Amino acid sequence: MPRCLQNCTRGLGVQPTSLDLLPQQRRPGGTLHFVEHGLAPDESVARWQRLLEPMQKRLFGGTHLTTQIVALVEGSGFTIKEVETFYEEGDPKVLGAESLGVAVL
Repeated sequence: MPRCLQNCTRGLGVQPTSLDLLPQQRRPGGTLHFVEHGLAPDESVARWQRLLEPMQKRLFGGTHLTTQIVALVEGSGFTIKEVETFYEEGDPKVLGAESLGVAVL
């Protein structure tokens, strides 16, 4: 039986509507493996992200710093099976908040 795997890397923040199309192309029980940058778990970092986002979108092609990845995935019909939120090593926290996880349809 073929397994369906969708890799989303640094794309959900740019085009959140693309995630909405996935359930139409997947069968129940299919998995979505994702890694995406978004809103930091620490309020002090998140405050800076909200402040810098307008400039970030203008300078870097519309990417968002404040996307709430888990809410976006769940809002598209998936159920989060596991998720880890962390800061990418070597990146400034304001740019390096990542969510890595698995969701099922």
